[in-house]
Amino acid sequence: MVVRLGVVGGSGYTGGELLRILAVHPKVEVTYVTSREYAGKPFTAIHPHLRGFYKGLKFSNVDVEAIVENCETVFVNTPHGVSSTLTPQFLERGLRVIDLSADFRL
Repeated sequence: MVVRLGVVGGSGYTGGELLRILAVHPKVEVTYVTSREYAGKPFTAIHPHLRGFYKGLKFSNVDVEAIVENCETVFVNTPHGVSSTLTPQFLERGLRVIDLSADFRL
């Protein structure tokens, strides 16, 4: 079984490293990656070292419904204050959420 994943906040260093790790995982398919700054641009324009792994993948704006339609699990990697509003929306719609932001740290 392959898990369809989304990454909210995929253009920075942490997002790039996460996507580098996921690129070689045999049981995941990255189907959605967001970036406010680079929406519409090819993912590999920002992370050229991953060119062989993510052909055709483009950055999108955050669209909760589109993420729910395309993903089973979503990594949330956002600046302070953003995850606390997005994560409940994903959970309410049945997505598994892995939060890499600071919003829910104890």
